Amino acid sequence: MNYTFAISLGSLLGKFALIFRAMAFLFSGELRKRFFRFLPSAFRLPPFFAFRFLPFLAGFKFQVSSLRSQFFQCLHASTHLYIYASILAFCLPPSASLYAQSGGQAGQFLSYGAGGRALGMGGAFYAVADDATATYWNPAGLTLLERKEFSFMQATLFEQTTLNFITYAHPTTSKGTWGFSMTQLKSTGFEKISISVNPATDEVVDIQNLGTFDSSERALAFSWGRDVSETLAFGFTGKNVTRALDDSKDSFNAIDIAMLNKFSKTYRLAVGIQNVFSMASGDTDDELPLTFKVGQALSMFKGSLVFGFDLSKTQGSGSSWRFGGEYWLMYWTALRFGVLGAPQIQEADFGIGIKYKNFSFDMAQGIHSLGSTTRFSLSMRMGESNKAKHDTQVREIVRQALQYFKAGYFTRAVEKLRSAMDADPGNSEIRRMLTRLQSAIDYVPNATGGEEIPTLVRRGIIAYVDGKDLRNSVNILRHAFNKNPKDDKVLSLLNMIEKEASVSEITKKPEGPEIFTLIDQKTYDARQAIYEGKYDLAMKRSQDILDLEPNNETALEILGSALYLMEQKDKAKVIWEKVLEINPNNRMVKQFLQQIK
Repeated sequence: MNYTFAISLGSLLGKFALIFRAMAFLFSGELRKRFFRFLPSAFRLPPFFAFRFLPFLAGFKFQVSSLRSQFFQCLHASTHLYIYASILAFCLPPSASLYAQSGGQAGQFLSYGAGGRALGMGGAFYAVADDATATYWNPAGLTLLERKEFSFMQATLFEQTTLNFITYAHPTTSKGTWGFSMTQLKSTGFEKISISVNPATDEVVDIQNLGTFDSSERALAFSWGRDVSETLAFGFTGKNVTRALDDSKDSFNAIDIAMLNKFSKTYRLAVGIQNVFSMASGDTDDELPLTFKVGQALSMFKGSLVFGFDLSKTQGSGSSWRFGGEYWLMYWTALRFGVLGAPQIQEADFGIGIKYKNFSFDMAQGIHSLGSTTRFSLSMRMGESNKAKHDTQVREIVRQALQYFKAGYFTRAVEKLRSAMDADPGNSEIRRMLTRLQSAIDYVPNATGGEEIPTLVRRGIIAYVDGKDLRNSVNILRHAFNKNPKDDKVLSLLNMIEKEASVSEITKKPEGPEIFTLIDQKTYDARQAIYEGKYDLAMKRSQDILDLEPNNETALEILGSALYLMEQKDKAKVIWEKVLEINPNNRMVKQFLQQIK
C-alpha cells in the first residue's frame, strides 16, 4: 500500500527540518551520497543558515513504504521510494533573506527584477521606468518611450540555474504604447532516483537512477500604456505564469494596473496594484499575492541625475523599499547605485551603463548576504522618434478639422477633432476647441453656404470656439437671429453663449411685429450718442455695426461724423470717401467732403 507525504511551496520550515533529519537518519552509505549530490550546494549549509537564506522550497514529494518505526510507525509496507526534489534557491535576487520572508509565495520569481539598468539602481524603477523594461516594472511608463525598443537580460545564478528576461515595446502615434515580455527562471539537472526496500528487514536492496528532471517558472505578459492627459498616464499588464516541476504543472492568469502622474518635468509619482485579478489552474492550490506599489522619481540637471524611491507591500508578507540613483557622466556612460531594504538593508547594488548609437549595454552588481551576483542586459532602439511622427499626424488632423470648421461643416470638424484628441489626449488646446464646438453643434450642426444668415452663424460659432471675445460672438449671432427671428436653434445657441459671456440681457423671441433689428438698434444708439456729444460711444456702436456688415453705409456716415466732431478730419475724410465708393450718389457725404476741403 502506497502513501504520499508532500511538502509544497510555503511549508513551515520546521516540518521541512524534520523530514531532512529523517532522510539523513534513514539513508546511509551510497544512498546518502546520492541524496546530497542531488541537492544544490547551498542546501548543504547548516540548517539554520540554509533555512534563513534560501528563498523557498519548491517541493518535496515522497512515496514511502515501511520506514523505520521511530519516524513513520503509521505507514504500511510498500516497495519503492521515489524522491523528487527541487530547491529553487535564487542567489541573484535582491535579497535571499527578503524573499524568505514571503513564505515562498507563487510567482515570487517575478519580484527578482529585470534589466541591468533598473537593477543597478537597486530596482527603484517603478516611477523611473522609461525604457522597454517598463513592461516588467510599470506599464504606464511605456508612455515615456518615443522609439521602438528591444531589451534582453541574462543572469546565471547558482549552478545550472538561470534567469532570462526579454521584452519588446512599440509606441504608436495614436493608440498608446504596447509591449510583450517573457521572464523565465529555470533550474536543470536534478537527479531522480528509485529506492527498493525489503519490507521484512527494512533494508535498501536496490537504488536506480531514473535520470534527471527540471524546474522552471515562466511569465508571458502583454502590456499597454496610454496618456489620458498632459500629465496622467495609465497602463495594464495581462500575464500568464506557468510552473513546471518534473511532470507536475500549474499556471496562473493575472492582471496588473498602474498609474503614472507627471507632476512636472522633474518629478513623477507612480501607483499600482499587481495581481489585482488572478486565476489558477492545474496541480496547485496556490494563489498569486496582491501587491501594492508606490514609486517616486526625481530628475535633476536636465536629466543627467535621476533618483528613484519605491515602496512595496505584498499580501501575506512584509513590506520592502528600494532607493537608487543614476548619473550620466557623459552622454554615453552612466554610473548607478541602489539599496534594498525589508525594512533593514538587505542588498547594495551598483552598475554601469554604456550607450552607442542605438544600442545600450548595462551591468548591475548586487552584494548581499550570500555573496555577490551579476546581471547583464542589452537594449536596442529602432525606428524614428514616435513623438515627431505623432506631432505631424496630429497637426494634419487639426488642419483638416479647421478646414471643415471654417466651411461650416461642424459635425465633420468634431469628428476630426475627436481623432486628434485620441491621438494626443494631453493636448489642452484641442480639448478646448472640441468642448466648445460640441456645445455649439448641439444647436446648429452645420452652417454652410454663402448666404447672409449661414455666413453670420458660421462667424458667430467661429468666434465662440476661438473664445477670445464672446461678446463679439453674441453680437454676430444676434444679428443672424434678427435676420430670421423664427430660427429657434440659433436663438438657443445665442442664449447659451450669452449666459457664458455673462450678458445681462438675454435675447428673447419677439412676441409682436418686429420694429427694430439689431442693426437698427445700434444705428439708433450711434445717432443718439452723436446728439448727446458721446462721440467715443458713437464710434463704438458704429464699429459694432461694421463688424456685422462691413459695407453698412449709415454706420460709415456716423463713424465719419464722430471723427470729424473729434477734430480728426483726415480720418473722417478717409471714411467718407469709402462711403462714396459704396454709394457715389450720397449727397450728404459729398457736402461733408466739400466742407473739409
